[in-house]
Amino acid sequence: MDPVLEKSVVVKGMEDERCQRNAILAALYQQRLKHPDQPGITIAEFEQMLGVPKEAFEFSLWYLKEGQFVKRTDNGTHTILLSGVDLAEGVHLPAA
Repeated sequence: MDPVLEKSVVVKGMEDERCQRNAILAALYQQRLKHPDQPGITIAEFEQMLGVPKEAFEFSLWYLKEGQFVKRTDNGTHTILLSGVDLAEGVHLPAA
């Protein structure tokens, strides 16, 4: 593969992952905001919201869990943590 094309594909893949992580954070943020008594989202709900199978967003979810932005609860749902809220709010701040 052409090195320039290969780099373009890699960069596009990273941008897609970043967008997907932002979508997951935004969904969890809204869930916690609107339903503080039930802040979790299931894998099936993520699949429906993102329009892709779980294999397509497993890396993003792993990244968010390892970064301690999101956690998996005892009942199998995922919820946003304080650092995830800070990250989600920072993602949408206008550039100065």
